[in-house]
Amino acid sequence: MGKNLLIAGKDLPAGGEFADGMALAGFSVVIAGKPEEKKSASSSGIIIAPWNKSSSISARSLVIQAETAFGSIENAVLYFDSPMYASQFTSFSVDECPRALDAMTVGYEYLAMELLNRFEQHKTAGKLIFILKTHPSVKDVLHSSQLKNSTSSPANPIVGAAEAAFAAFAENVAAYAGDRKTATVLLVSGDFQNEVMRKDSTLASWLSGYIEAVDALKNKPNAKSSSSWIKAGAKNPGSFSLFH
Repeated sequence: MGKNLLIAGKDLPAGGEFADGMALAGFSVVIAGKPEEKKSASSSGIIIAPWNKSSSISARSLVIQAETAFGSIENAVLYFDSPMYASQFTSFSVDECPRALDAMTVGYEYLAMELLNRFEQHKTAGKLIFILKTHPSVKDVLHSSQLKNSTSSPANPIVGAAEAAFAAFAENVAAYAGDRKTATVLLVSGDFQNEVMRKDSTLASWLSGYIEAVDALKNKPNAKSSSSWIKAGAKNPGSFSLFH
């Protein structure tokens, strides 16, 4: 497979380091963001495309823009960065809830469905990669003395629920699409103690190698293995590790 990539969820400017890292690894990159934020992605050739997370039409437009740039989408990353969201959505209020849900829930679901549909329509094999950077919630901190000492700003209930929803959605998409010839789903996760997840440049370096290793496999992962989370930094898959 080729090396093009759509990145969404951790948009520009926050996703600039990750986009740069994937570009440096040889990927042609489209990332969601505002065109005026181009300076946030320093690597040459990175394309910035607008995305309104609350709109299914915008999800389709984002995918079409990536297809226009590349001809087809071979790899797509949906990145849920819980520490980032915990810092953005600090208020547990009715006013904050709709904006938070648009950003952390419905947008990912619209885009994942659109990507799977486009893979199927074009009969081209594509990889849908869910990345989850976890963050302790208020419940987690309540039940762990270690987290009480290490977490200054736990995720509020809205963010904690959205993280759980993203994980459940990703797992079920992997199970749903696992036996389709046109889609390979990978689930990647890590917390604040995971060295690879601490820096997006390090995550990009590891992920690029992992993608290449998956491409080299004779057979794609099956539904059961696809719905299991891969720890960021895990060894690249061999000829049998994804199936047993």
